[in-house]
Amino acid sequence: MRRLATLVLVLCASAAQVRADAYDPALEKLIGPPTAIGQPVVPTTQQITAYRSLMSEMSVILAPTLMTPADSLGWSGFQLSVETTFTQISRQSDFWQKGASNPTADYVPSLTVFARKGIWLPAPSFEIGAGGTKFFDSSLYAMQLYAKFAIHEGFHDWPLPSFALRAAVARVFGSSQMDMTILSFDLTVSKSFGLGGKVKIDPYVGFNPLVTLTGSQVIDTTPGIDAFKAQNPMMNDLVSNAVFPQLDAIVRWRLFTGFRLVYGIFGLSGELAYTLCNDTGGSCGAGSSTKVVDRSHGQLQMSFAGSLIF
Repeated sequence: MRRLATLVLVLCASAAQVRADAYDPALEKLIGPPTAIGQPVVPTTQQITAYRSLMSEMSVILAPTLMTPADSLGWSGFQLSVETTFTQISRQSDFWQKGASNPTADYVPSLTVFARKGIWLPAPSFEIGAGGTKFFDSSLYAMQLYAKFAIHEGFHDWPLPSFALRAAVARVFGSSQMDMTILSFDLTVSKSFGLGGKVKIDPYVGFNPLVTLTGSQVIDTTPGIDAFKAQNPMMNDLVSNAVFPQLDAIVRWRLFTGFRLVYGIFGLSGELAYTLCNDTGGSCGAGSSTKVVDRSHGQLQMSFAGSLIF
C-alpha cells in the first residue's frame, strides 16, 4: 500500500509538471520549429516584437496594485488584506495566441495576499509592505515588496488632500522560459471623509509608471524531441534551442482611482485602473517590419479587497 501511494504521488507530480495551464508562456510556439532538426533558430524581428508585447501585457497582470489611500497606517498600524483583480488582455492578438498555451478569456483573474505595516523610521509617516500574487490558470506568481512615504497626511479637517509616494517591486516566478522583474513608482492623492460617525471612506486617485525588466531563458523549439535519446547521432537537436535577445526596459503608464471603506477593524476596497498601450499610449497594436516595438493594447483592471486593519 505504501508503494502504491508513493507511485500515485510520483505520477501526480509528473502530470503536474507536464500539464501546461492556459496562460503559461509557450514561447516555442511563438518562434516555431526549425526548418530542419539540428538547424539553428534565430528569432526574427517580428517574433521579438511579439515576445516583447506578450511580456508587456503579462507584466500588468502581475504588477503591484495599490488598494490603499495616501494616508499611512501610522507607526503602530498593521493591515492584512486579500485582493482579487481582473485584468484585460488582448487575447485575440497573435502574441497571446502563439505565445501562451491556450488563452480563452479577455479578462484574467489573479489573487493577492498582502501585509502592510506602518513604521517610525526613517520618518513617522513611512509604511512598508510585502505579499504575493498568483495568476490563475497559470504557473506564474509574483512576490512583492513596497515602501510608501506619506508626504502630507492626517489633516482631515483641512480642505487639503493627502499625498504619498510609493515604490514597489515584483519578482515573477513559475516559468522556465523567461525572467521578469516589475518596478512601480506611484503618486497618490486621497481625502478622508467620515460617514455617520462610525464609517470612514477614503477615495483616492493617482498614476504610476510600470518598468518591466525581462529576459529570455533557453527555449526548446522542438519539445517533442529528446536530444539525449535521439537514435541518429547527426540529429543535434540542441542546436535548435533558441534565446530571445535582451530587451530594453518595457515602460507602461497606469492611471488608477479607488476607495477604502473602514468600519472598526474591517476594511473594504475597490480600485479601477487603466494601463495605456505601449510606452507612449498611442498607435496601439501597431507593428514595424524593421524594428522591435511594443504592440500591447490598453488594459483595464478591476480590483476588490477585504482587509483587517489594526
